[in-house]
Amino acid sequence: MSLEYSSVDSVKKVLVYGGTHGNELSGVYLIKHWKKHPVFIKRSSFETILDEANPAAVKLCKRYVDTDLNRCFTDQILSESNPSEYEKQRAQQLNAQYGPKKSPSAIDFIIDLHNTTANNGVSFVVEDSADIFIMQSCAYVQANLGAPCRIFLTEDYPAYAVCSMAKHSLGVEIGPQPHGILRADVTLTMKRVVALLLDFTHLFNTGHEFPPTQVDDIFRTKDRVDFPRDAQGDLNGVIHPSLQDNDWSRLNPGDPIFLTLDEEVITWPGVSSSNEMYVAFVNEAAYYEKNLAFWLCTRESKQVAGLRRGATDVEK
Repeated sequence: MSLEYSSVDSVKKVLVYGGTHGNELSGVYLIKHWKKHPVFIKRSSFETILDEANPAAVKLCKRYVDTDLNRCFTDQILSESNPSEYEKQRAQQLNAQYGPKKSPSAIDFIIDLHNTTANNGVSFVVEDSADIFIMQSCAYVQANLGAPCRIFLTEDYPAYAVCSMAKHSLGVEIGPQPHGILRADVTLTMKRVVALLLDFTHLFNTGHEFPPTQVDDIFRTKDRVDFPRDAQGDLNGVIHPSLQDNDWSRLNPGDPIFLTLDEEVITWPGVSSSNEMYVAFVNEAAYYEKNLAFWLCTRESKQVAGLRRGATDVEK
């Protein structure tokens, strides 16, 4: 493995978001808890900011009020004049406060907290695998969490999520947890993941060098698969029991993926490429409106350069 290192500017501000989706409650209540007990999220080498991304949706315990906030950080929406939808207005407010998106003045690091109803365990949504800081942070959590941690890589798709404002952005997805409730195991795992990410950032800021490494369990998004539907477009089938709760598993041609309401088994035909395909976010409740039963992904590993702090303006 190459022994090259990348120098990255120190992190001065970390923004931890909860409530981007108002019914994903682990992040909502951890933010409330940490505001009352900030010692948990304080690190001496940077400022940690806590914010509720979509307070109106949190109040209603709904994913969103008018439209999905986590799809609103496109250039078109952020530059739209006087949008009527609440989430578009909120996106512009947040971008003005913590952005502008990807600009030199944008906040350094955003950690955006989410739950999923899918049996994902712990996963990170990464929009740019070339970001050495993010990839090294993922490797740090993988090495220290004591549980599998997968990377859901979305860099082949537009970056429109809340966390995409930052210089370094990371979405945290932990499940399974039904929307609108709290599970102890899921919420405490999220608390542990955030602690590790803050610890990593502090180590980096205070001069710790992270050697070149290999990051495994990277699942690159390749395609969306919708549910079977009838001539009117109504759903006419469900996830097959053998696929349900088997997120991150390999999907082979001929494997059952759906069971129609007439109890007909629908199998996966495979793809034209020779790549092995894997499934993620299987039967996520919030994706029904998006005509998405599960994601197809390829599985990768990546050699990541070493990381050292470039700026020297952080107190040790």
